[in-house]
Amino acid sequence: HMSLSTWLRDYLYFSLGGNRKGKFRMYVNLMLTMLLGGLWHGASFRFILWGGLHGAALAIHKAFSSLSLRPMPASWSSTVNVLSLLFTFHFVCFCWIFFRAPDMATAGQVISQIVTHLSPQVFPEFVAGYKIVFMLMVVGYVLHFIPKSIEVKAEQAVTNMPLAVKTFLLIGMIVLVIQTKSAGIQPFIYFQF
Repeated sequence: HMSLSTWLRDYLYFSLGGNRKGKFRMYVNLMLTMLLGGLWHGASFRFILWGGLHGAALAIHKAFSSLSLRPMPASWSSTVNVLSLLFTFHFVCFCWIFFRAPDMATAGQVISQIVTHLSPQVFPEFVAGYKIVFMLMVVGYVLHFIPKSIEVKAEQAVTNMPLAVKTFLLIGMIVLVIQTKSAGIQPFIYFQF
C-alpha cells in the first residue's frame, strides 16, 4: 500500500496540480486521485464508490483543517482526538463493505443488516463465543492510545534483549498467532483482482 499510495501521490495528485492551484482545485485533485485509486482496484462501481468516499473524506478533512477556528479549550482537545479516531476508524470500516462485497447488492444487504437488524443483545454471546479474539481486538485497539514515549521504551527494551530472548519471544508470537487463527489460510486480497 505504501508503494501504491506513493504512486498515486507522485503520478496522479502532483500531476493534477496537487495543492498548488488553490483550495478548490486541491479538493478536486484529492477526489480524482482517490476515484482513480478505487478504479485501480477493479473496474466496478463499488471500487469507484470506495475511492470516492475516501476522496470526499480527505477533502472534508482538509477543508475543516484549514478553517481558522478559535483555539479549543485544552480540556476538549483529547475528547476531540478520541472522537476523531473513532469516527475515522468506523468510516474506513464502513467503506470496506464496498471493497469486500462481491457486488453492490451484497453491499446493500450488509448495510441493511447493520442499520435495520442490529441486535445489541447478541454482543455478550459474541464475546463469550470468541473470548480470545475479542480480547486481542481490545488489546489492539487500546495499543493505539499508548503514548509515544511508552512505545519507544518498549521498542528499546526489545532491541536490547539478548538474541535468545528475542528468538523465544518471536516463537511465542508465532505460536500465539497459530493458536488464535479462526479459519484456514486466506488468499492474499489482491489475488481476487
